[in-house]
Amino acid sequence: MENGGVFGGCSTHRLDDVGRFVLPKRFRLSLGESFVITRGINCLLVLTNDAFYKISDKALELAGPVEALFNQSVSSIYHHLFAEMVEARVDGQGRIQLTPELRAHAGIDRDLVMIGVGNWVEIWSVERWEDYKKKSLTPENLVDAAQVVFGKKDAGESDGEVPSSGSSE
Repeated sequence: MENGGVFGGCSTHRLDDVGRFVLPKRFRLSLGESFVITRGINCLLVLTNDAFYKISDKALELAGPVEALFNQSVSSIYHHLFAEMVEARVDGQGRIQLTPELRAHAGIDRDLVMIGVGNWVEIWSVERWEDYKKKSLTPENLVDAAQVVFGKKDAGESDGEVPSSGSSE
């Protein structure tokens, strides 16, 4: 990503009749002339070309070429990332187009939400994003995730406790 920045913010958009929408300028500037759109978990991932190829190179390095070719569990991640991946470009009016396959994967019919998530952008259907927020962005889940991210516990481990804020309001 240019200038060491991060992707942030959330915005809603509506697809036109051929599956295009205007990409926010703040994302356009950091993504560059072309970038990758691929399948995520219940959403689409938008990454700079550099970030995408670093991820794919790292996955191949960690798994090894034989595992990637012949281990079904390992190869499934490659299928997920690459099978419907597109290298996208912004048109003269600042729009990008989502393929029917990518729209179907993310459950996007007409309205979508774009979310900056640090080093990448996610594209969600409005319905799936709202459902995800209700189910996953709970205080308990956020505390557990923060402890995993900052090294206090392993992924999947949960104590179910939410620490108090320490204030006595």
